[in-house]
Amino acid sequence: MPSMPEMPTIQSISSNGFYTPALPSLPKNPTAPASEDSNSSGNKKTETTMSAATSNADLLQTMLEASSSSVLSASDISSLYDSGLFSNLSTLSSSSSMQNYATSTQTNLLLQQMLNSLNELKAQQNNADAAQKTAMENKQADAQNFKNREPSILRFKINGYDIISSLTANFVSEQEADGTFLLTADRKYYVNQVPRTETFYMLFKAVSTTGNALTYKVQSSLTQDYKNENSFIYRMAQTNNMVAEKTGNLVVLHYSENGLSVDLLLDLDN
Repeated sequence: MPSMPEMPTIQSISSNGFYTPALPSLPKNPTAPASEDSNSSGNKKTETTMSAATSNADLLQTMLEASSSSVLSASDISSLYDSGLFSNLSTLSSSSSMQNYATSTQTNLLLQQMLNSLNELKAQQNNADAAQKTAMENKQADAQNFKNREPSILRFKINGYDIISSLTANFVSEQEADGTFLLTADRKYYVNQVPRTETFYMLFKAVSTTGNALTYKVQSSLTQDYKNENSFIYRMAQTNNMVAEKTGNLVVLHYSENGLSVDLLLDLDN
């Protein structure tokens, strides 16, 4: 009799003796642009990126490191404000005057100083005892007086892509006497069908007044759960010469250089 052919071998994927079917991947964000849907740096731990000189690398590396749980999010900053742990930006700076921070490098350092202070306040809030938490709650009513003004991001596009649609939270600080303020926002987007998060911080440092217009030098900083140099926000954070102007309640930022176009419109008193 002719020999029977061998039966084909069927391989199975198992875990602890049980077959584990592959789950369908998460749907890709239909609005995510191809230029951003790529992780150019692979899997890396949470990192902070900033539009500062490389001499600031050590400062940036020590800030907001470790796991993603240590990231200072826009929601965190809003909670710190609600708890009364800070009322304005000057309380976050050890400098007696913010007027001296005019150059890009100085404004970068000022932004990092503020973010470091906010990180310390976050740790203080997390470690507060019952009495301290009660004291924080008593200050929340005062904080709501500002938040009821509802400052908002009316338009935010980078290279034509709508950034607002990917934001999950944002916070705008009160303006200093000279008009300086901080904008921060949390963002969620998709890279190769995997959700990624990042938080950006933009310090609008008032530098001059011309007629009814107030001019700002804008400095950015960024944290990401995984480094993605293709992120639009990452590209913006590499830029240290952006300028914005405020007329009335509106702040306008238009930037277009080196293949990057940023269009931002804020209403500080909606």
